[in-house]
Amino acid sequence: MSLFAGDLFNLEGAVALVTGGGTGIGLMAAKALAANGAKVYITGRRAGVLEEAIKAHGAHLKGSLVAVQADVSSKADLKRVLGEIKEGVLHILVNNAGIEGPVTKLDDNVQSGYDLSRRHIENEDFPDWGRVFQINTHSIFFATMTLLPLLEAGNKKPPPKTANWTASVINITSISGQVRLSQSHYAYNASKAAANHLSSMLAHELNFDRKIGVRVNALAPGLFATEMTSKKPSNAGVSSPDDLVGFANPAGRTGTEAEMANAVLLFSTNTFVNGQTLAVDGGFVTA
Repeated sequence: MSLFAGDLFNLEGAVALVTGGGTGIGLMAAKALAANGAKVYITGRRAGVLEEAIKAHGAHLKGSLVAVQADVSSKADLKRVLGEIKEGVLHILVNNAGIEGPVTKLDDNVQSGYDLSRRHIENEDFPDWGRVFQINTHSIFFATMTLLPLLEAGNKKPPPKTANWTASVINITSISGQVRLSQSHYAYNASKAAANHLSSMLAHELNFDRKIGVRVNALAPGLFATEMTSKKPSNAGVSSPDDLVGFANPAGRTGTEAEMANAVLLFSTNTFVNGQTLAVDGGFVTA
């Protein structure tokens, strides 16, 4: 068995799908998979953003990127995505699509329970919270269940360059679902905590209860440059780390595309890893 990195992470012939794959961490994941040989379907609500990302990055990859416009909060769209995967198999699913939701920033003058109550109740509402959970948590369940037949088929027809293959679901959650800080967005953090636990349940149910043989892990990023964190439009899906300030982690910086790619490839190819939540965060959760 070769221990050469090019063999360990070889995804030639693999079929993957990344939701929210046109920008940010989703695009990082898609490029990592395609760079190592996979054909990667990328989905998103904005068709133009997907096509721009493919035009800018697709020609430089060993594998390929394919755009499929879709809203992950729509069962009809997810069913349509299922039909777009012409190979009839899926080896890797990356559930990455996410939104930030309501943010209620407080200044130092907010000290009383009355002020704390008023600020949050005036700024947030039930539909806002519902939408965050719909995208960040519910879509993981519905996308995974919709695509499960293709993932199971992927086990029966594994990528030719891999050994002991089992299909992989990678849920991009967040360290915000692990820390006790609200970070001014309770809804987002709660939805990501739910996504972490949902990942654990799926890992158990698909292997021990029903024995489908599909691995499920959660990748919990810290601060990476994305449209969400930079608050600025991306350039062909890529955001600049220079747009971010105030790094509250021991590393003192944002994570890099290569560091995200490394983690995605680990969960994709290491078939002995299942049911784990990995923080890629510069040590933020330790602080």
